[in-house]
Amino acid sequence: MTRLIKLLFFSLILLVSTIAFSNMVFTIPAVIFSEDWIFSLKDIFPEMKSDRTISYIVNEKIIYSEKELSKILYGLMSSYYSDFDLVFEESTVTVVYKNDNKDIDVQYIDLEIFLQQKIKEYDNSLTVNSIDLKVLPEKVLSAEVIRIFQSYDKLYISLNVKDDKNDQKTLTVIANVSKYEEVLVYSKDLTRGTMLNEELTEPATKNVLTINNKPIDVELLKSGSYELTKDVKKGEIVDATYFRRIPDVKAGDIVTVLVEFEGITVSTLARAMTNANFGDTLSVRNVENGNIITGKLKEGPILQVSLGGSQK
Repeated sequence: MTRLIKLLFFSLILLVSTIAFSNMVFTIPAVIFSEDWIFSLKDIFPEMKSDRTISYIVNEKIIYSEKELSKILYGLMSSYYSDFDLVFEESTVTVVYKNDNKDIDVQYIDLEIFLQQKIKEYDNSLTVNSIDLKVLPEKVLSAEVIRIFQSYDKLYISLNVKDDKNDQKTLTVIANVSKYEEVLVYSKDLTRGTMLNEELTEPATKNVLTINNKPIDVELLKSGSYELTKDVKKGEIVDATYFRRIPDVKAGDIVTVLVEFEGITVSTLARAMTNANFGDTLSVRNVENGNIITGKLKEGPILQVSLGGSQK
């Protein structure tokens, strides 16, 4: 009797084990969403401890027939289970990257708006005329600007982008920009040698990024200290490259020389050896003895010479 009870007990355990472990059933849904571009066992069975790659998702989705996927899954899962069954909800199975899941809100980046904002952060005074986006993917998940290099009216923007296939690339786009500022232009046609003044110029708004001119000293322009070295046309931008500053003292002019030594000032007359403007260092020749004296030219015109402290 005791032997019979033991036999029945072991038979019951064997039956339970067979039901619980020998005939596992796995259900395959009609649509499977993958969170990356790799279709693997965990995409179908998230509870599995081990994972195996089944395929790579190309062109956003893969479609299997029941027969195709069944053959693949039996081959992979036989390493983990000795006895199991697969049940398919439909005769075909579609595997898609999660962007195709309408329940998941995936936001693609509007690259033009993104780059417009980055250019404003780089220099808010710039006006963006156009951005060449041809080198960029149509759909971008993320973008990061690495570097912006400017050459006149062109911005070269290097950035890392990740496309909708999760591929990362480093690309460079070119933006055409403008920077409008008020500059001086000539108010009329002028000939070479004309002494300039404020009345011969007028303000105008121009794209300064397309201008390669040398800036002027407006105060000197107002004082009439410049003359033109070429003919110019009305509306042409005022460029200091074609200015010659009119000397305050010309070679041969007589200037007063003030020599300071130990609190004593001695004056004499001398003849300028070269052209010079106030503030320049000038050498002159004493009209009485022919000695050469060098000092700083000041308004007057006066050449100021300081001999410093006492000499032994």
